[in-house]
Amino acid sequence: MRRKSPRAICLDILNQGEEADRHPDTLLTHSFKQYRNLTSLDRAFLTELTYGALRWRERLDWLIRHSSKIPFEKIELKILNILRLGLYQILFLSKTPFSAAVNESVELAKGIRGKGGAGFVNAVLRSILLEKEQIPYPKMSENPVLHISVVESHPAWLVRRWIEEVGLEETKKICTINNQISPLTLRTNTLKIDRKDLIEMLRKKGLKPFPCSFSEEGILLEDPPPTSGLPFLEEGFCIIQDEASQLVTSILDPKPGERILDACAAPGGKTTHIAQRMENRGEVYALDLTQRKLDYIQEMCQRLGVKIVKTMKGDATASLAIPKGMEFERVLADVPCSGFGTLRRNPDLKWRKKGEDIVRLAELQSLILSNLAQYLKKGDILVYSTCTVFHEENEDVVEGFLKGHPEFQLDPIDRLASAFIADGESKKYRSFVQKGYFKSFPPRDKMDGFFVARLKKVGRSGGGEIGR
Repeated sequence: MRRKSPRAICLDILNQGEEADRHPDTLLTHSFKQYRNLTSLDRAFLTELTYGALRWRERLDWLIRHSSKIPFEKIELKILNILRLGLYQILFLSKTPFSAAVNESVELAKGIRGKGGAGFVNAVLRSILLEKEQIPYPKMSENPVLHISVVESHPAWLVRRWIEEVGLEETKKICTINNQISPLTLRTNTLKIDRKDLIEMLRKKGLKPFPCSFSEEGILLEDPPPTSGLPFLEEGFCIIQDEASQLVTSILDPKPGERILDACAAPGGKTTHIAQRMENRGEVYALDLTQRKLDYIQEMCQRLGVKIVKTMKGDATASLAIPKGMEFERVLADVPCSGFGTLRRNPDLKWRKKGEDIVRLAELQSLILSNLAQYLKKGDILVYSTCTVFHEENEDVVEGFLKGHPEFQLDPIDRLASAFIADGESKKYRSFVQKGYFKSFPPRDKMDGFFVARLKKVGRSGGGEIGR
């Protein structure tokens, strides 16, 4: 295959991400497999370009609007992405010569729209190069929403909402943190190796691993290589999983020999963690909508040595295809959500999700929670979790569920402190617990923003027949 430059590959990824609504991480992984001649430096550069252009899109677009003679709305998407890509290098990559950023962008534009496209890209980028120190940004004193939206590169609706909820200064902190690169966290697969031994093996590879503060299996990597170059993933000694995500399983607190349902299981991180905590004894049913997602979970299980997971295709809002009368000791509802607690690792969400999505998703989450309630008997546990930070998808869903299901009550998470605190750090732990819920927040914690509620069935429901 003819060699393709990282910039050209990045342009393909940005275009596909907008045209087909595909996640950049998936597109990057596919590109690494497709272009096997990429060096480790090429892969790192490609990753930096992709996430950087997405992370800072609003600021880049502000400058393009200021310098383009063509109205912004009339710029072709592929040309616009070339401008974003070139401008990101000019503004943020100090080791990249300006000439290389401009010339490569011009060549990319020439391949798409000939001399006219190349001339336009050249004119815009060179105009910004000459005037970038003089281009005015919106002033905080005149329009704080627009200022933060442009300077910190977040959609205005999201900035406005945060200002209303937490105030101006806290909003600035949130947006600043969201633009930082998320730490890389591993989860040790204790079915194959313990954390201490894995840390030692990683150090021998020249990496900088440290045990996480709260997850007993978590390992934080400082200055990590591109994920494609991480050792021990293929051997199944670990997977990439944020510490907050790992703590969801700790709150579920699965026991060996139990029958457990993971109702929205893909991509399988929590599914395999549950099986790991169960020491491969018992049954874990992994439910998801598509066979493609279930196949991915099965591949992960095989790599990790997980043997107790049974995949099940189905809709978590509808009756499950299980034997009549089957119940579960524990159910995990890690529901589809807006994902606004993960903006550091998923900057594309800022541009793909809208305010109305939060309302739509909250309705879906409520349906899932109500449907799953029937598959538990008295005394059993239902855990609800999201990776978002908005109350409509979190507290409001849980409180609405409890009002409609008096057979359930909140099982306050602070009673489970010992279940997921490493090194007895109880004072730090308390900062996660608010009104009986677990809540992590990126500006405060070195992990994704998660919400977890643990619900206990204390009576019998008057609902329909299980397994109908």
